[in-house]
Amino acid sequence: MTRTAIFYVTLVLSTVFFGALAATVSLVGGGRAWMDRANRGWARSVLFAAGVRVTVHGLEHLHSSGVQIIAANHQSYFDIWALIAGLPASVRFIAKRELGNIPMLSVGMRSAGHVLIDRDRPRSARKTLREAGGRMRAERLTLVLFPEGTRSRDGRLGRFRRGAFALALETRAPLVPAAVHGGQRVYPPGAKRVTPGSITIRLGPAIRLDGAEPADRKTLLRETRVAIETMLPDGGMDGAAPG
Repeated sequence: MTRTAIFYVTLVLSTVFFGALAATVSLVGGGRAWMDRANRGWARSVLFAAGVRVTVHGLEHLHSSGVQIIAANHQSYFDIWALIAGLPASVRFIAKRELGNIPMLSVGMRSAGHVLIDRDRPRSARKTLREAGGRMRAERLTLVLFPEGTRSRDGRLGRFRRGAFALALETRAPLVPAAVHGGQRVYPPGAKRVTPGSITIRLGPAIRLDGAEPADRKTLLRETRVAIETMLPDGGMDGAAPG
């Protein structure tokens, strides 16, 4: 059986198993720790099957309370599994609702408590973000968002959406920039085959939002983008640069 076949079989089986586990935990009130185990088990099994190693630098920049927002660039679906497996925190994602159209990914994310927002319905999206902010504080979660809004087609850092920073400004939680590199080689957008390799995550110092106002959204976007650019090979301009 080829590596790609092993990956897809494992993806299906692990999503069903850990998705069922997460759903059961949610129903019986098993708590955050059990949900984290389901999340990490799902991510690690998929990464192992694909032959992907994850290396993380800058863990000292994570807040000790676990309550924070991580803004990361987005090259591949593997970014999601790499961040879940690599970060020692209760990681939940804020992602576009279109992921709900991908059966295996959607089942795993919904069951594990990740947040899917409808960007075409601003009022609904704002309500979902407010609820996510409340969960973050109550459950001591680390919420991850992708300011580009979608995966890069060529590995280069795309345009950031200002709306992605609404949650950070509303909650005033520490905003940690993250540069994720390597997924473009493992499983680029549109790919059918998986190529074993490595994914590197680099975390930068948290951007404090004390005193920030909604009008500062553009400044926050620029500061976050610069922080991520400096941590990516060639400033995120060359998708083929080594990790």
